[in-house]
Amino acid sequence: MSVLNIGSAHDARAVRVGGATWVLISLYFAAEVVTAAAWPRKYEVTTDSVSNLGAAGCDGSAAQLAVARICSPLHAVMNIAFVMTGVLIVVGAIGLREFLPAGRTRVTALGLLVLTAVSAALTGLVPINVDADLHQVVATPTFVARNAALAFLAVVLFERWRGFAVWTGSCCLVGVLGAIAIVIPGTSFGIAERLALYPFTIWVVSAGVAALVVSRGADQGRVEP
Repeated sequence: MSVLNIGSAHDARAVRVGGATWVLISLYFAAEVVTAAAWPRKYEVTTDSVSNLGAAGCDGSAAQLAVARICSPLHAVMNIAFVMTGVLIVVGAIGLREFLPAGRTRVTALGLLVLTAVSAALTGLVPINVDADLHQVVATPTFVARNAALAFLAVVLFERWRGFAVWTGSCCLVGVLGAIAIVIPGTSFGIAERLALYPFTIWVVSAGVAALVVSRGADQGRVEP
């Protein structure tokens, strides 16, 4: 069965835009690295949360360091990355919606992706040090929605694109195990959090690359010999 029936040049353009948009989400990882490198003390991936990178209000000055438990001078970079990741997830999902059967299946998948995106974006708008309780409220849905989206998409794609469906399911499994590890006492929070979050981000980027490859093949198939 065909992975995707791109019926027009307009459809192909939408897929290319969606694919390229999701590939851009890979810049999120660069934002983490750059922001962490700017910390006055060493940022510990094993114990420091991702949210700590977005903690606002500390520019690294001596006076602030004397009283600040968490100091992330480039917090704006991280918070912008949170927001932009959310925006890019939605834009890419709209462009790539033709990969999914029309009807409730598509609506459900898009709904889960939008919930993931909104939650991710809000974590950048409500830094953890500004309102820790509200930050947790807006951030928690993305842990659930992103892995639920992967589980749903793995099932939906299985008949049309079996290899990619298996990859999707594998990412979901790692994400779920990471989310469970977060609430187990004694586990490394920083590692568990990344195991819960990163598989979806990596999957989105890989899906963007795959979409670009498929759209290119469709374009070549329309070329007259």
